[in-house]
Amino acid sequence: MKEDSVRSVERAFHILKAFTRDDYKLTLSEIAERIGLPVTTTLRLAGTLERLALLIRHDDRTYSLGSQLYILGSIARANFRPQQIIYPYMKIIRDSTREAVSLYGVEGEERVCYEHVESLLTMRCVMRVGDRAPLWAGAGGKALLAFLGEEAIDREAGKARPITATTLSTGEELRKNLAQIRTLGYAMSWGEREEGILSIAVPIFNRKGEVLFSFSLAGPASRFTEETALSLIPEIQRMCREISQQIG
Repeated sequence: MKEDSVRSVERAFHILKAFTRDDYKLTLSEIAERIGLPVTTTLRLAGTLERLALLIRHDDRTYSLGSQLYILGSIARANFRPQQIIYPYMKIIRDSTREAVSLYGVEGEERVCYEHVESLLTMRCVMRVGDRAPLWAGAGGKALLAFLGEEAIDREAGKARPITATTLSTGEELRKNLAQIRTLGYAMSWGEREEGILSIAVPIFNRKGEVLFSFSLAGPASRFTEETALSLIPEIQRMCREISQQIG
């Protein structure tokens, strides 16, 4: 009975995670397909979540996340200690460069944007809190992957494929780059996920030496040049060391 209860909680959580910023309304069959459950089971769980105001069922028979999640999310964000510590540093870098700054962490086999400070300039790199991206492409992902261990690197190296003309699309290329990241202490991307964008990222560790986040700065390569990016690395690395001491 206890195992059934735990499994139901896990399944309900997977239903909530099926929604994204882009797919914020889903049909029952779409939810069922994404979480790998029968439609009948998904319907039963969705009904419970709807009664708890964690899901909303619309007249067109689609579902979206409910008001209770909005309330809980605002409470969680206000009390998310890493964000409270890191955000001021992000804003300092954004204000000094006027370019976009993002904070990434790992969820499952992806990187997720936990925080984003928008560019002050007209041409912007668009990244939203909650957006997901591969670990194997882009500076923000590689700064995490380089320190996740051989098992994760083996897994992600097998996924590498061309996204743009400059994506590191073979396992051999990716492994070589990750080794460089571990030596240098930062990652750089020349439009690996989005053409024309230059990005850099520095890992943030806890006191045990485990990677927690990556601190990423990105902008159009036409103005955010490699020379500019490299000149910022020492200061960002210093900030990330300070952050690590505060996070514990």
